[in-house]
Amino acid sequence: MAIELTDDDQLRALAALEAIVGNNDAGLAVLRTGSEGERPLPALLAAYGRHTLERILVAAFGITASTDSEESSRLVAELNADPQARLTFLLAEALRQQAALVGDDLATAKRIGISVLGAVHAFTDADDSGALTLLHGLRNEVLQGS
Repeated sequence: MAIELTDDDQLRALAALEAIVGNNDAGLAVLRTGSEGERPLPALLAAYGRHTLERILVAAFGITASTDSEESSRLVAELNADPQARLTFLLAEALRQQAALVGDDLATAKRIGISVLGAVHAFTDADDSGALTLLHGLRNEVLQGS
């Protein structure tokens, strides 16, 4: 199931994750109150986490836009059979379920963000500095695609 995230959603989620890495609760609180119609921050972070973790998994398994159909099918089957990938999907779903229960609770948003960052750390071995570099790169990717 594809996750619908606008560029604004992605930029808001990235800013929240940067605030979490920097332990900037005041900055996180500002991001909590989005515009009318925006997702609550916990739900946004859960959706963005799933989106990002799926992208990391696809890249880790070598699936690209240029992968032919037969090879792509084989790699997707490997991905779906991989225990680490399955646990990642389970984590993403657990975060989504947690977010659905809490509405706009800032403490839960922060915990969800910490979990997303932890999962990214598990795949990239990035420390907080490396995580910020990754987040800046993801933000630049969104901005260039706009």
